[in-house]
Amino acid sequence: MKKLTGAVALLASGALLLSGCSTTSTSSTEAGTTAAASADGVKVAFVSQVEGIPYFNGFKTGGEKAAKDLGISFTQTGPAKADSTEQVKILDGLVAQKYDAIAVSPLDPTSINSSLATAAEAGVKVATSDADAPDSARQVFVSQASDADLGSTVMDQLAEAVGKSGEYGIVSGSADTATFNNWIAAAQERQESAYPDMKLVGGIRYTTDTAQALQEAQNLMTANPDLKGIIAVPSTAIPGVAQAVQNAGAIGKVAVTGFGSPKTAAEFLESGAMTSTVLWNVEDLGYLTVWALDQLVEGKEFQASNTVSGLDSPVTYDAASKTLLLGKPTVFTKENYADYDF
Repeated sequence: MKKLTGAVALLASGALLLSGCSTTSTSSTEAGTTAAASADGVKVAFVSQVEGIPYFNGFKTGGEKAAKDLGISFTQTGPAKADSTEQVKILDGLVAQKYDAIAVSPLDPTSINSSLATAAEAGVKVATSDADAPDSARQVFVSQASDADLGSTVMDQLAEAVGKSGEYGIVSGSADTATFNNWIAAAQERQESAYPDMKLVGGIRYTTDTAQALQEAQNLMTANPDLKGIIAVPSTAIPGVAQAVQNAGAIGKVAVTGFGSPKTAAEFLESGAMTSTVLWNVEDLGYLTVWALDQLVEGKEFQASNTVSGLDSPVTYDAASKTLLLGKPTVFTKENYADYDF
């Protein structure tokens, strides 16, 4: 696996704007806002689900690299915490600043649809990336990997860790995030077909932050003393779930896997509180997103197979769903997580 490099942003909000060969860093002291430098060329933006976490820092690194390679300006911004109302305000603000193209990772597909429609009507090219709003005006969804592959992979990892039998739980993010729900559905389908001796207990525990994820994981273990594993769905849930296992002295008894960046999972992979985490190369996802936005601005059509100069492998496009697919999921473990910088 290749070594990934790039600076990790430490601020909860901020952006690097690129124009030609010069760069201008901009940031705001108010969470969820961004300052855009004027530029004569193409100006694109990405609205994350939450800024200041390793996952979206890695996305930003990839986006900045693509913008530099393409000679365009790029801004990344997002709410300081998972807040769909704030995310909509940020998107509306970027539209008012007359960006040429904007991608968003929607926390709530329903609440974002109106703003995406307004942006499209204003002549802004709109896309989703990382998470989708399939019924919106978005022109393309830049997908990290298929929902089926992600759900199956995380269930395979959990089944291997628990011996393919026993009770397991799921701690997810917002109940309204369609992408999370799709991954969970795919994981459950895989479990039911491939691991019939495993059983989901406690229902799906929905959370909004790490602290709530910790509490829900503790409640899950208390209510189900025979619990053998937990899937933590978003990056924000992983530290809470893994910490709950550590606090309970359950390392080696309750296995944890989920969807999170290697940096987010690092200390828990080292301690054994997590056996693995499933994700993708998020820097490549950021790169592909900015490339796709530039394609939209330039009026270029996506092909069934697309060669992107900054990526190692061709990227496929499904015209029916208007989806660019980055590739297969990546499994991070104690043995390989340090090879990645996000």
